[in-house]
Amino acid sequence: MKRTLLGSIVTIAILAAANAALGADMRMPGPLPAAPFFSWTGLYMGVHGGYGWSTSQGLDLKGGFGGGQIGYNFQMNNFVFGIEGDVAGADISQSVNGIAFGVPVSAKFSNDTLASLRGRFGVTFSNVLVYGTAGGGWGHGKLSGTALGLTVSDEQWHAGWSAGAGLEWAFMPNWSAKFEYLHYGLGSATYFNGGNFGNLDVDTVKVGVNYRFQ
Repeated sequence: MKRTLLGSIVTIAILAAANAALGADMRMPGPLPAAPFFSWTGLYMGVHGGYGWSTSQGLDLKGGFGGGQIGYNFQMNNFVFGIEGDVAGADISQSVNGIAFGVPVSAKFSNDTLASLRGRFGVTFSNVLVYGTAGGGWGHGKLSGTALGLTVSDEQWHAGWSAGAGLEWAFMPNWSAKFEYLHYGLGSATYFNGGNFGNLDVDTVKVGVNYRFQ
C-alpha cells in the first residue's frame, strides 16, 4: 500500500513538473520594440538636374539645367512644412536662321538661369514625402542676333512665380532623393532699350539628391 501511494505521489509530481515546463515554453512573447520614428525636421541641402521647355511667344525653347538647393523642413505628425530656395544654370534655348534683305541672319533666345524661393507643404508616409510647392520664380534671359559677322545681344531678368509638386524618398537616415515638376510663370522684360519680350512660361522636371543635417 505504501509503495502504491508513494508511486502515485512520484507520478503526480513528475506530471506537474512537466506541465509547468510546457506552460513556460508556450508563454506569449512580450511586445516587439517599436520601430524608430523617422523625422523630416531639419536643414538640408543638395544638388539637382533636369530638363525644361517653353512655347511662350511662339518660341520652342528646350534644354537642360543643373544646380543646387537649400531648405528647412518642420514635421508635425504626418504633415511637413518647409521653405526651399534653389538656383540652376541652364541652356533652355532656341536658335533660328533666315534671310533678311538678302543677308543671312540668325537669332537666339536662351534662358540661362532659373531660380526660385518657395514654401513646401506635404504629407509623409514614414520615409516618403509627397508635397506641393509654390512661391517666387526668376529666369535670366539672353537675346542675341548675328548678321554680316556682327553679333549684338542683351540680357534681362524675368520675375514672376513658380509652383509644382514632387516626391521625396529618404533612402538613408541622412540622404534623400527627389523627383519634382515645377512651372515658372515669368513676367515680361525689355530688351535693347525698347523691344518688349512678353511673359515667359517655363516647365521643368528635375531629379535631385539632398543631405539632411540631423
